[in-house]
Amino acid sequence: MVRLPARNDLKNITAIREENMIADGTPVLIHYTLALKNGDPIESNMDEDPLEYIIGSGDLIPGLETVLAGMTEGEEVSGVLTPEEGFGLSRADAFIEIPREELPEEAQQEGARLQGSGPNGAAIEGVVVKLKSRCAVVDFNHPLAGKHLAYTLRLVEVR
Repeated sequence: MVRLPARNDLKNITAIREENMIADGTPVLIHYTLALKNGDPIESNMDEDPLEYIIGSGDLIPGLETVLAGMTEGEEVSGVLTPEEGFGLSRADAFIEIPREELPEEAQQEGARLQGSGPNGAAIEGVVVKLKSRCAVVDFNHPLAGKHLAYTLRLVEVR
């Protein structure tokens, strides 16, 4: 027969867990690998110096931040993020028709990459996905939008 801990002991377990949780504003050092679900690599710093990151700063994709917030120092986890947890779903309103005369000559081919400024002045990038007689259809979605992403995350140090 298994003896269960007293109710007061369970409160202590919860308190210890809360003390070990990483809070917003906590600096951490991490190693990571990010790949497409099929294994095609995207980026990794596993063989380099760890990345310093501040929890809650929003500089990581949401799913990785969520995973990281539940980790403890020295832990390594792997998994797959859905598009919603990664770079979001591909949005139809991010496909924009641009008159061909407004495009540089070298951008008048499918697959050409463009850089420009959005309405608020922020830098944006797009890819020509289709050429029509008078315009080009340019996809301004993030290149990884709509993709499932495999990851390995190692929490090297909590500062």
